[in-house]
This record gives sequence, structure tokens and C-alpha cells, in this order.
Amino acid sequence: MSIASPATIRPQGKVVACASTEAARQHLELTIRRAGYDSVCVATLAELRTIALNESIAAAIIDEPQSVADIETIDAELRRAERPTQFILLPTIGQRMAAPRSVSCDVVEPPLTPERIGRALFTAVGRAQLINENIQLRQKLEGRMFDGLLGVSEATRHLRNQIHEAAEHDKPILVQGEAGCGKSEVARAIHLTRSGPGQPLLTIRCNLLTAAVVERELFGDDQMEGRLSAATDGTLVFEDVEALAVSHQHQLAEIIRNNAWRNGDNYVPLRARIICTTSANLQQLARNDQFSRELLSILERGVLNVAPLRERMEDLPVLAEHFLQQCSVREGQPIRRVSDDTLSRLLTYDWPGNIRELENVITRVCSLSTVPTISADEVEPWLEKTDDSTELPGLTLREMERKLIEATFNRFGGNRELTAKALKIGIRTLSGKLREYGYPPRGGPGSNRKSEQRVA
Repeated sequence: MSIASPATIRPQGKVVACASTEAARQHLELTIRRAGYDSVCVATLAELRTIALNESIAAAIIDEPQSVADIETIDAELRRAERPTQFILLPTIGQRMAAPRSVSCDVVEPPLTPERIGRALFTAVGRAQLINENIQLRQKLEGRMFDGLLGVSEATRHLRNQIHEAAEHDKPILVQGEAGCGKSEVARAIHLTRSGPGQPLLTIRCNLLTAAVVERELFGDDQMEGRLSAATDGTLVFEDVEALAVSHQHQLAEIIRNNAWRNGDNYVPLRARIICTTSANLQQLARNDQFSRELLSILERGVLNVAPLRERMEDLPVLAEHFLQQCSVREGQPIRRVSDDTLSRLLTYDWPGNIRELENVITRVCSLSTVPTISADEVEPWLEKTDDSTELPGLTLREMERKLIEATFNRFGGNRELTAKALKIGIRTLSGKLREYGYPPRGGPGSNRKSEQRVA
């Protein structure tokens, strides 16, 4: 009795046929399609390079290449761009071709039958598929390592590379980007990559502190250690550095320049990495004498720009999934997902509040609903309306806030601690809101339900 061998699973991928003549391109395209792969034709290596850098190309068949060195140059560029494309070279009959130095390039010697080309394609596309899976896995692992820097977009990959480069030295870094785009996460990632979780990461939120408080935070006093000292061997982050008083900006520039600060008659060495973040145009502020030119010249030597979410929308599905998982774990609910229609709606929104706004929307929707799949209708009320929008939101902001708080409060059976934690607000703030809505004081009779005397 014979046993049938298992069917071979053919790897999937698009293949480029590169040939200088129309007849050769047509012949290669027919061979590629008969082998079971999608194909596209180009006439030059320049066209091949462009399409391979901008599309997902598993393999490229190059007919009668003039120079192996040119192909190796393109191959090296694709590897740097993390493209998995493999090359199959078909030499001119009667001409011997030197073996390429790259493992991504194979030479198919004559006779160039469809069967031989098909076998070469099977190997090349399969190898490209494995390489692509490894690239995606590594990107995912890198994203998980950086928590808030999840994503697969080119902008996010470039930012991760910049973070690794910044972690190779201790020079000051300026992280620029719109509000809510993840600047604090970038600073944290630089710190973790450079110093590790065991070293201090301290933050001064410049827009929340008065000049006197900033002075005390930096240098300390008899009651507390200053953060310049406390951040030794770690990182000190100045969030919204443009909000520092100009006098403190000059002071910070002097500390960085001298790599020390003055403590009475002595100088104390600076042993902390300085990272500043900003959403402002520091160059314009400096021209208006609202920001220290000296500090700006120091910070401009190491700048990381964080792209807004609308410019890296490929990251949105990964981020939405991450925030959904966080909400589900925090509330002890099964992991939820967004429907295809919901994802489409999220992808058409501009996200003026960037990643922070996306997280807030996901959190609010999760707090109001326990369904396993989030619909577009549940998301829509939380998306900011533009001035020219013809749609009117069904609820005012005040009404939506009340609906969110009450739904979360009821879900947790009147437990104020769990409700405040889920909503990310203080227990006093929650209690004040509940009193406003007519709930009895905490611990009193009926404190976990609405007062029946309250007018709806």
C-alpha cells in the first residue's frame, strides 16, 4: 500500500521580473505566473530598486544582468531598509557569471527552463517569507521592550534606531514632537537602553512648577536631596523645557557646559544624563528672547523628532490592540477587539491628540461596554468633531463624562477605589463627581447606587 506524501505548501509573495526587452519581460512574467506567484515587470535596476523599497517584494528575477556589483549594492540597501527581497540572476547564455557575495543572490545556470526557474523561485520566496517573519518578530519584540513605542511603521523603526544610537553616549538629548505623541516614552526608552531599570529616572515637569519650586527640585535644601544629585548614574528629564524660566534655562546650559553645578563654594560633578522634551518651536522662542540661545545650541546637537500619529497610521492597529489589552487586564475582563468597521473609522481620524487621545478613547469605550467586539458607533462619540463637520455629537462633553463615570461605577458594584483606578482619576475627584450626580456620601446607605430622590 502506498502512502501519499503530504502536499507542499507553496510560499506566497510578489515577484519582480527585470529585463531590458519587452519579449524577455513577457517570457519571465509567464514563467512566474505559471509557478503560482503574482508578478510585476520592470525594465531597469533603478525601477527594481524603487519598487522593492516601497512594496513588499519577495523575489526579483534579473535577466542578463550587466553587473553583479550593482545588484549587490541594491541588495545591501534593501537589507538596511529591512526588506526581505531575494535575487535570482539569469546570466547570458555562454557567459560565466561570478558568484555574488550576498547570500540573497542566486545564479541559475542554463538551461533556463521554466522548471529550473520555478525551483529557484520556490526557494527564494520561501527564504524571503522566513526573513520577513523574523523581521516582524524582532520589531514586535523591540516594540514590547519600549512599551509606548509600539508600531511597525518606518517612522517608528527609525525612531527606535535613533534611541539605540542615543543610548551609546551620555550627551544631552532634545525630544521634539506634538503633545501626546509619546515624547516621555522616548525619554524613558533612552534611559532604559542606556542605564537599565536599576538606575534612577527622574522627571521635572516644568509647566507645572513655579521658578522657586524648580530651584528646590534641582538643587534641594536641608530637607530634601536635589534631583541633580538623586539622578546620579541615571537620567534627569525636563518635560516641556520651554516652560522653564529663562534664568533657569541659562543655569541648565551652564551646568551641562561645565558638566558640574555649584554648591556653595564647591562644584559638584554632573553624573546624570539630561533629556529635554518639548512641543514648542524652540528656534522661534529663542529669536523672541523667550528661550536661552545657549541651551538651544547645546540641545540641538542631539535631536530626536517623534512623528505625530497621523503620519504613522500603520502603528494604530498595534497601539489599539495594546490599549485594549491594558483595559481588559485592568478591569479583569476578557481581551476585546475592534471590528473592521471600527478600525477603518479610527484610521480615517486625524488624531490631533495623538497616541494619548487614542488611549483615552479606547479606555472610555472599554469602561462603558463589556461586549467582546467594539463597534464604530461606540467609538464615534469620543472622536473630536471638526468645525465644518455636519454631524452633531449625540452627547455633550459633560454628559459623556457623567455616562462614563456612572457606567464604570456600576460595573464595579459601587467600589470607588476600583472605579477611580479604572478611570485614572483620584478618589476625591470621583467622590465629588458622584455627589454632583446625586449619590449619597461614601459609606452611607445606598452609596453604591443613585439616590431615588434625584431628578433624572
